[in-house]
Amino acid sequence: MTEGDRKGWLQDHEEIRSPIHENLLGVSSAMHEVNEMVQRVAKSDITVLITGESGTGKDIVAKMLHRLSPRQGKPFVKVNCPAVPESIFESELFGYERGAFTGARTSKPGRFELAHRGTIFLDEIAETPYRIQGKLLQVFDGEPFMRIGGSTPIRTDVRAVAATNMDLDAAVQDRRMREDIYFRLSEVIIHMPPLRDRCEDVGLLAEHFNYNYSERFGKDYRPLARDVIARLEEEPWPGNVRELGARVKKYVATGKLDALFEKQTEPSRPAQEAGRTAAAEPEPAPAEDTPGKAFMPLKEAARQAAEAAERALIEEALRYTLWNRRKAAQLLDISYSSLLRRIDTYGLGKTKPE
Repeated sequence: MTEGDRKGWLQDHEEIRSPIHENLLGVSSAMHEVNEMVQRVAKSDITVLITGESGTGKDIVAKMLHRLSPRQGKPFVKVNCPAVPESIFESELFGYERGAFTGARTSKPGRFELAHRGTIFLDEIAETPYRIQGKLLQVFDGEPFMRIGGSTPIRTDVRAVAATNMDLDAAVQDRRMREDIYFRLSEVIIHMPPLRDRCEDVGLLAEHFNYNYSERFGKDYRPLARDVIARLEEEPWPGNVRELGARVKKYVATGKLDALFEKQTEPSRPAQEAGRTAAAEPEPAPAEDTPGKAFMPLKEAARQAAEAAERALIEEALRYTLWNRRKAAQLLDISYSSLLRRIDTYGLGKTKPE
């Protein structure tokens, strides 16, 4: 491709110059539908649920909904739900007051307060702990909430956007998600199609990443050859747009065309480390030469594991509520008498702080 051809190509495809992770690119009918839906609902405050496989660009849709809304310029707060430990999930979302629990030396606002007048994006919403989904629904409906340990109701003006790569119908069936919050979240659903179903977008996306990473790494931008694009269009792309971007990034950084077609594999261990492991862990002897070993029955192992998990969760709830057993029973969704029996069974009363 000559320099003149390259400039002409750039003029005809000005969209590749847009910053990475800012716009939805695509010429396919599926992406036209997504863009049209985003334009339709962005200016309203309706709750939007974005579905699709990992790597399809759900976070970009969330950012576009915020950027095209009247809330532009106000906070955009993302909560990566799987990354927040369950024990602190409620305090992260709704905040806490000083002295609410051990270690709470100062008050802290939650993510909903930080997102006031803006947008809160709950990524992988299906990973939200079941026990606090009721409080989450309350806030989605515009009702006030209280920080942990607080007594003053707090009302926030927040637009909620959520995303998931899971089947929420199945999550409701398995009691991992409340049905009422599912209905509240699915007022508008925007589905992000996998890249394998829109191969006509691969070339545009590849050039988008090619141009941006060339700019970032200070390298001359050179459009990919047509035969290279054709090969990329034949790939299955299990990691979707994220995988395509990672491969183009490696290609631009290394200058090696093969990087575009290398599959991600598990990194091999260094030879010395492998040798040490082999020396430390010799090959097992054949079955007939191996002496007998007593194994715990699987059912007994499962019972002990379940009891250990139950005890740990009860202890956590008791510490969280400062040993208010009625509140702990509510958090655990069991009756007060059931909690008392378990406290006695596990001898937890003996560890209660004075």
